[in-house]
Amino acid sequence: MKRIDRICVVLMLMLLFAAPCAAEMLDLSALGEIEEAQAFEEELPQKEWTYPISYELLKTSDYIVLANRESLLDEDYVPDDLTKDLSCRKISYDPIQMRQTAADALCALFDAAEKDGIYLYAHSGYRSYRTQKTMYNNRLEKNNGKDDGVVAYPGSSDHQTGLGIDVINKAGIGKKFTEAFGETKQGKWLAENCWDYGFILRYQKDKEDITGIIYEPWHLRYVGVQVAQYMRDNNLCLEEFTEEWKEAVAEYEAAER
Repeated sequence: MKRIDRICVVLMLMLLFAAPCAAEMLDLSALGEIEEAQAFEEELPQKEWTYPISYELLKTSDYIVLANRESLLDEDYVPDDLTKDLSCRKISYDPIQMRQTAADALCALFDAAEKDGIYLYAHSGYRSYRTQKTMYNNRLEKNNGKDDGVVAYPGSSDHQTGLGIDVINKAGIGKKFTEAFGETKQGKWLAENCWDYGFILRYQKDKEDITGIIYEPWHLRYVGVQVAQYMRDNNLCLEEFTEEWKEAVAEYEAAER
């Protein structure tokens, strides 16, 4: 009996010492499976960004902000980098404000035009919400309360962004703006060249149903060179571009989750 008892004790001790080793082997095996799974996940192809404009630019640039009746700017929205005055040619000595980058681009545009014998004049830049509201109400009063798309609704004006600017020729100073400017040599030069300096024709003739604003060949809007050239090449107004890039971003971010 004593011999049998000794054998039982030895077997129990062997089992006790063997158990931690087995547990360690199981833990190492499980750890290996986890590492393999992680490596497999890392090997999976990430969602590729294929839109022509970089994801980072679209997510961070405030030069592509859209202002219209469906996307109103706040009443207290004022850009924090407005220049005190433009240094390029203007219709008068009265100050005209724009955001600094847009102002610099406009001066470069004017310089390029002058080299081609084209003389342009800045007419109206940044407008506050309050100024736009006064202009809008005055227009309604003169037009028997009808909004004819000539003056933008308060909060929907490109001018409030500090990125919009009205540009005319010398013959147009002191006169009513008309679409005939688009047929002048100055208007034609702008329509052909503004994109290469980061500006777009904000209210195009074939986009009135989308923008809700009549054709304004004198109204430029700064969005940056890459975006402006892309919009030109694809015949997009700002509303169409905004819808397009936001859809691309949404699809990309949904796939990344």
